[in-house]
Amino acid sequence: MDEIIKVKVKKARVSEIIVTDKETGEITSHTKSEVTAYESEPPYIKMYIKDVVRLKDLPAGSSKVLFQLLSRMGYNNTIATYKPFKKLIASDLGLSLSYIEDCISMFIKAGLLIRVDRGMYMADPDLFARGSWKDIKELRLAITYNQKTGIKKLKSNISEEVQLKLGF
Repeated sequence: MDEIIKVKVKKARVSEIIVTDKETGEITSHTKSEVTAYESEPPYIKMYIKDVVRLKDLPAGSSKVLFQLLSRMGYNNTIATYKPFKKLIASDLGLSLSYIEDCISMFIKAGLLIRVDRGMYMADPDLFARGSWKDIKELRLAITYNQKTGIKKLKSNISEEVQLKLGF
């Protein structure tokens, strides 16, 4: 059975501008009006990192690590977690490097982060996002969800443009 999904659409309008020569009445330039439809951002609510951690049954202390990772997230939702980066977070929070690494593993298992490559992760764009809705929507389309395992992974057939945005 086909599923029907309703999508709210916003319309952008461009007004018509006609410039005429006052003396001759000749039209010197003309810009036509166009209406462009685009999908509007879905409704959202503000949620706090501590609550996300609590909902995923993660240790309370891991919320500080998640916040540090997300605050360094790029507009393509990617987060670099190379050793110097993890050391910096550990130092800033007064935690051990191994605890930071354990938290990253927990975030992957909980579906908050998706492994892109060694030391590179993407924050699940269904939960966290930075940037314009158009870009976030593309990121969301590049993720597949396996209902049996509960694991989200990047699709292998995403466009080259999106792959470049993701930094592949």
